[in-house]
Amino acid sequence: MELFRSILVDIDATASSQPALDRAILLARTSGATLTIADAVTVPDYARHYLPPGIEERLVRERRLQLAQIARQVSLGHAQTKLLVGRPATALIEEVLRSNHDLVVRSHARDLATSGPSGFGAVDMELLRKCPCPVLLVRQGQAATAPRIACAVDASAEDPDTQALNQKLVEFALMMAGCLESTSPTLLHAWTPFAERAVRKYALDDEFGVYLEKARQRAGASLTRIARSFDGRFDAGSLVLRRGEPQDVIPEFVVSEGVDVLVMGTVARGRISGMLIGNTAERVLRKLPCSVVTVKPDGFVSPVRLEDR
Repeated sequence: MELFRSILVDIDATASSQPALDRAILLARTSGATLTIADAVTVPDYARHYLPPGIEERLVRERRLQLAQIARQVSLGHAQTKLLVGRPATALIEEVLRSNHDLVVRSHARDLATSGPSGFGAVDMELLRKCPCPVLLVRQGQAATAPRIACAVDASAEDPDTQALNQKLVEFALMMAGCLESTSPTLLHAWTPFAERAVRKYALDDEFGVYLEKARQRAGASLTRIARSFDGRFDAGSLVLRRGEPQDVIPEFVVSEGVDVLVMGTVARGRISGMLIGNTAERVLRKLPCSVVTVKPDGFVSPVRLEDR
């Protein structure tokens, strides 16, 4: 997978800290990508009916000046700024389509007026569903200097789309590890035995134990097969099997192992246009306290269209 070429970071120019910008600067510097620093201003149509004359223009002008001031402090020679006007998620996706950015970076749930760990906000979720390129949502607080990166894969899947997405996820995780000067990422596979309750009901204890062990061995072999396709980039200690549903296993692993960045996919249905995230991915996202990168399968087409504007 090629390194990033063009990164779009969405910031709040009025905020006192910019965790997404800090992370985007590091990624741009280590990958050699261009960096576009954006902020979105939204003036609802109903408000335009009673705003005093000239106020909207002054608000936009002031935000543009704030954005330019932040950009002047960035130690990159190829950073530019763009003030986007409109609904934030739609405006950001339009900018991705217009300028062909290959990564969007945004502070984790920055549109929520809460303190401390929080779920993903409406803009976050819309980006995760509709943005055609990978999205990195950065958690609040100081970023780790050598972050621990985990990549959640569905190693047991047999359909070609999911297998292709697994490869794409691992490639992306390796690239992120290189750009963030981290150690090799951990590959995490949450596995569950087929029809476990039914087998447990009708099988003898010894038979059930053998069944579970064979299911575990199959899951382990599938995960090892993915790792081996990357020419020794992963050792046995980088491969983690956890029994259980992904929406339970992945957040528990993130918390217990101190994962800083999780790379995960949406649903593996290529050649699809529309809002794409998947129920499992959405349930996982609700529980994550870390930064997260979501990657869509090949063939995804955003429902946002430039010609619609």
